[in-house]
Amino acid sequence: MAAKLALLIVHGMGDTAPDFHEELVVPLSLRLQGAWDRVAWRPVYYAPVLQRNERAIFDRMRPLLRWEGLRELMLFGFSDAASLEHKKELAMSPYWQTQRLIVQQLDELFDELAGAAPLAIVAQSLGCQVMSNYIWDAQQSRAYAGIWSAPLEDGVPADSPRDRFRRMRSLQLLMTTGCNIPVFVAGHSAIEPIDRSKLGAGFRWINQFDPDDVLGWPLAQLSPPYAALVEDHAVNASGNTLLGRVKSLTPYSHTQYWSTEKVLDRIAGGLQELLESG
Repeated sequence: MAAKLALLIVHGMGDTAPDFHEELVVPLSLRLQGAWDRVAWRPVYYAPVLQRNERAIFDRMRPLLRWEGLRELMLFGFSDAASLEHKKELAMSPYWQTQRLIVQQLDELFDELAGAAPLAIVAQSLGCQVMSNYIWDAQQSRAYAGIWSAPLEDGVPADSPRDRFRRMRSLQLLMTTGCNIPVFVAGHSAIEPIDRSKLGAGFRWINQFDPDDVLGWPLAQLSPPYAALVEDHAVNASGNTLLGRVKSLTPYSHTQYWSTEKVLDRIAGGLQELLESG
């Protein structure tokens, strides 16, 4: 059965394995059953842009440290966020490199689907900020930073079907879990989200957060424009295990969204609606 829906899967902060997407892909394929064959998906694995240096530094410091596990979590998590934002306007910055990876995966989806198709995104943690930044930049005629701050010069004509797909013009659904965006924007007096008018018709943004997760936040309270754009859902990110239920009462719930039944049901339901509408 030919694919009819494009899906990007984006990981969050921290030490992330290349097969991170399996935690999401396996349960979604079971929920959607035969309909999963109509989904063309790609993971955006940007961790190596950041973690190669982080791992080297941590290994040099390890003999001098206590609370090694907590320090590893702090260094890999918060260094990811800080490094992506630091001097992001420079060519080949981590911010630029991460956006280039996104474009590469979008191009693969465009080719597999033989043209533009409805697009959905599932993003966790820092991946939510990564994708929000990408969409914002892609909506500008000339962005301040990232790959859209200068012509790509790759032979793709402006406003062509591939260019419009890269710029999220067919994005129908953005599903975020454990979203960190408030950490990056709360200090600003004016907080504007991405522009719905430059996205796919009927665009929805579904945000799931656990109130015990200090790294995952609701978004509607950021500003009236966010309130008009985002559907927030409080969840218990329990991971569906006894240990997970204990963790769900702590900040460790941040790691359990994609293994929680209700979270997965809502994601699968959003994809199913797009497949049925197409």
